[in-house]
Amino acid sequence: KTDVNIASFAFMPATISATAGKPLSFLNTDDTPHQVTVANNGPRTAVFLRGQKASLTLDKPGEYAYICGLHPSMKGVIQVK
Repeated sequence: KTDVNIASFAFMPATISATAGKPLSFLNTDDTPHQVTVANNGPRTAVFLRGQKASLTLDKPGEYAYICGLHPSMKGVIQVK
């Protein structure tokens, strides 16, 4: 199961709800590598390529802004409950 698709340099959906302690899965469908990076020194995934998945787990409820570590214009929000 994929929670967020990365396509055309965008996170889809841009805002996603998540459950604390449960991993979110990101699928890269771009020809370019990407890296999911949570703002304010939050966790980050490894760089991953087209067709690869990466996952991220947030343990505390709240709203987390994130970007692509390689393309900072790509932005998203994770709402953890």
